[in-house]
Amino acid sequence: MRPPIPRSPLIRRRTSAFSLFEVMISMGIMAVIMSSVLASFVQTRRLAAASVAQNCAVTIVQGYIEQLKNMPLQNFINADATDPQFNPRLTVSYELPTMKDQSTTPITLFTTPSTVAIATLTGGTLGVSPTGAVDNLQTFDMDSRNASGTSTWTSVWPSANNYPTTTPGRADLRMNFWVQITDLTPTSSPKCKAYGITLVYTWQYTNGSRVSYFKDSVRTVRSAVQTF
Repeated sequence: MRPPIPRSPLIRRRTSAFSLFEVMISMGIMAVIMSSVLASFVQTRRLAAASVAQNCAVTIVQGYIEQLKNMPLQNFINADATDPQFNPRLTVSYELPTMKDQSTTPITLFTTPSTVAIATLTGGTLGVSPTGAVDNLQTFDMDSRNASGTSTWTSVWPSANNYPTTTPGRADLRMNFWVQITDLTPTSSPKCKAYGITLVYTWQYTNGSRVSYFKDSVRTVRSAVQTF
C-alpha cells in the first residue's frame, strides 16, 4: 500500500484562508455592531445633557420661589387683581423684583393677570405661549467656552408673546417663566393675609438637531407671617 502524498504548504494555506465573501460578511457584522455601540454612546450623551439641563432648571426655579416667598407683602397685594386692596393700575401685569444670580443686576419677573386661568398656563402646547400670558424669557450660561456662539430668540422660541433684547448663546439654558398671584386670605375669622404663588416654567435644550421643550410648575404660599 502506497503512503499518502503529503500536501504542499501552499495548498494548506489556500484551504485554510477566508474567501472574499466571508471577509465581506465579517466586516458587515462588525459595522452593524460598531454602529449600535456608537448610537448607544450618542443617546447616553444626549440623556446626560438633558438631565443636567433639567437639574439646572429645577435649581433656578427653586431660587426664584425662595425670593418670592420672602418679598414684602405689598408686592403681592399689588400683583393680585382679585384682592380688594390692589392698585387698579397694576391689574394687567406687575413687576416682581428678583435677582437672576449673585450679580447686582435685578431681573424683573412680570406676572400674568388672573384673567388667564392657571390650567391654561400649565396645559397647552409645549413651547407655545398661551394667549394673555406674560413671558419671562431668560437664558442661563451652561458653558462659558461657547459664549461666542449665539442664536436668535425667534429661532429658539418661535411662539413666544414677547422677546427680550438680549441674544441667547448656543450653549445657554433657555427658560420661560409665567408667574401668577392669587389671594388665599380666609373670608372668616381668624384671618391671616395669604397669597398663592404659581410659577410655571418651561425649558428647552437641543437634542442633536431637534429642539425639545419641557414644562413643569411649582406652587407655594406667602402669608403675612414669613416662613423660612
